Amino acid sequence: MVRLTGSSGYRHRVHLPLTRSRSLLLVTGLALTATALAPVPVVAGTTSTVVSAPHSLTPAALAAQARMAKLIPVRVAATPALGRYRTGLVSDLETGATIWQAGAATPMRGASTTKLATAVTSLRVLGTGTRFPTRVVTGRTPNEIVLVGGGDPMLTSKQLDSLARATAVSLIAALAPTPPPVAAPGSGDGVTAPVASRRAAPRSLAISVRLDDTLYSAPTSAVGWARDYVPYVVRPVRPLVRDHRVGNDVAKDAATYFAARVKVALVSLSAGRPDLAATAGYAGRLKAPAAGTEIARFAGNTSKAALTRMLLISDNDIAEMLFRNNAIAAGRTGSWADARTTETAELTKLGVPIRGWALYDGSGVSRSDRVSALGLVSLLTAAQSPAHPELWPLKPLLPVAGVSGTLHSRFTTAPTRCARAKVFAKTGTLFDTIGLAGYSLGTDKRLRAFAVLVHDVSPKYSKAAVRRAVEVVPATATGCY
Repeated sequence: MVRLTGSSGYRHRVHLPLTRSRSLLLVTGLALTATALAPVPVVAGTTSTVVSAPHSLTPAALAAQARMAKLIPVRVAATPALGRYRTGLVSDLETGATIWQAGAATPMRGASTTKLATAVTSLRVLGTGTRFPTRVVTGRTPNEIVLVGGGDPMLTSKQLDSLARATAVSLIAALAPTPPPVAAPGSGDGVTAPVASRRAAPRSLAISVRLDDTLYSAPTSAVGWARDYVPYVVRPVRPLVRDHRVGNDVAKDAATYFAARVKVALVSLSAGRPDLAATAGYAGRLKAPAAGTEIARFAGNTSKAALTRMLLISDNDIAEMLFRNNAIAAGRTGSWADARTTETAELTKLGVPIRGWALYDGSGVSRSDRVSALGLVSLLTAAQSPAHPELWPLKPLLPVAGVSGTLHSRFTTAPTRCARAKVFAKTGTLFDTIGLAGYSLGTDKRLRAFAVLVHDVSPKYSKAAVRRAVEVVPATATGCY
């Protein structure tokens, strides 16, 4: 067997001076606040502000927080681009104070803010160091091999090249080892002739490459996926892909490429051997035999690498693969149903209030998905709690306002540009939905969690205008203007 090693990952920890009791009180306090909210879209005047736990704040911090509590609802009401159907919540992470909320428990389309739930579930069940191996095993005959997709969202053509070379080395060693030299005719003194002097016809070594992509259930569209979303907004979910390619059958594409590279490697390794004519070709799908022997493996890229790209550029396809990988790691199947069950179970264990939530996919592309500002802030709170160190990597992986990822070009105009590098958040965009959820770092050095979700964006306003309107909330929560 030949083994290859993938890239390494590490954990970035973020410490915050919370206590376990305070983090739990925050979740409880948010849940109690939610009970007073009607489960309907919120009009502009339906807001609430609360500043609590003054004993835990310095006078200056209390004054800053009171200022935010006063300004946010005023600024939201004065921002028409937010429209009639918007909800939100801002909370101080250390004290559990709800600084501002508007219909926070109302289920809304979250678009790609839903990826926060996928990320938290991944950190819970996969951590940052899980690898997704791509394997090659023997098939039903000596000349048949099976490429087994392992759900690696970050697999590259270069890594498949190396796997193909390793596969070819194993195949030649097992099926066509170099024959020993033979004695030269008429020689009695042990003189040998090279293999090239033989006159026999070369032996044919034709390898049939099959594909096993049964790690996930056969691909179907999620509930709520518009027909024209597939494959360019989100592709059919398969456990094998190279270079983040787009298409209806990326697994077949990867297997065909792999077979071609095995052929190249076999020809290269058999150069100078006139006794051997080696080739390989793709021959379709086949579930790997239970008795198959592994002959080569790429250890796989890490879950951290996948989470980094998913959150930074809001990659829908990686989100859907992680959605399935989470279920498999939890001992379930790679089906839509089991992926939903796994995510719901992990959020429930964290104490996230998910009443009214609907999670039909991992990317938030589904128009039937529903999340709430209350639940998003709750999971963001858990991700900073000392009780959940496994979630600490979340914040460092989020885009940074005006600096990186999907926030690179955000918070760049007045008045919110003062929040550049002070907001760490996941964006969300569908044609009629704008969302933003994450953390605001205050000028007082306090960290606050927030979520803002806007439905039924008015055609009077561009998406850019609505995004700028949403930015008002986290920018005000920094205290920078």
